[in-house]
Amino acid sequence: MREVVPLPLSQAPDSVSWSLTPSGDFSVSSAYQAVCRVLVLQWLSPLWKAPMPLKIKIFVWQLLRDRLPSGTEVLKRQGPGDGMCPLCHVPETRTHILFSCVAAQALWCFVHEALGPEWEALDLARFLQVRATQVGRKCRLFWLIFAAMMWTLWTTRNKMVIERVFPRRASDSFFKFLAFLQHWHPRARPGDRDHLQLLLDALVSSARRLADPRRKP
Repeated sequence: MREVVPLPLSQAPDSVSWSLTPSGDFSVSSAYQAVCRVLVLQWLSPLWKAPMPLKIKIFVWQLLRDRLPSGTEVLKRQGPGDGMCPLCHVPETRTHILFSCVAAQALWCFVHEALGPEWEALDLARFLQVRATQVGRKCRLFWLIFAAMMWTLWTTRNKMVIERVFPRRASDSFFKFLAFLQHWHPRARPGDRDHLQLLLDALVSSARRLADPRRKP
């Protein structure tokens, strides 16, 4: 066999290398991230079929692949800024922007109160593993609402970091989120629009109540 396919021989001892880390050493975190990345790829198919603008689909795709230019990522590339969240003054990672920041927590609490406990999320991978694996109408409407939430948080973050424009009140992001959903409503399948409208009605009612505590439910 060696005569047919000559192989280079070395006197150096064989070694084992883990390709998922720069050092070549195995780590549980790199293995976990690799597994999550495989799961993310399974979620991408229904995303591209969701009734939303293409640029939003691309944004969510970047989010799921952890490719958003968060403060910490920009700082690694020696870009502008100090890599800190302008609201919380902690390192601005993807998870912080979309889940841990006070702006994100306010929006998640709002949606959780309006639509129910299934909209409680502390970890992106675990949350999507339950919600994004649904089928049919539930899956389509999930992606619409989830994308609107993520886009709201990301554009709000960009306003703060790039333009130094801060929300005046928490309800600003609620109504911004609702505006995206209402704008995308006509894109939904005819059979989905009534169900989406019911969700919108619940969200609008909750937003108005939170914006004006004196308003009765």
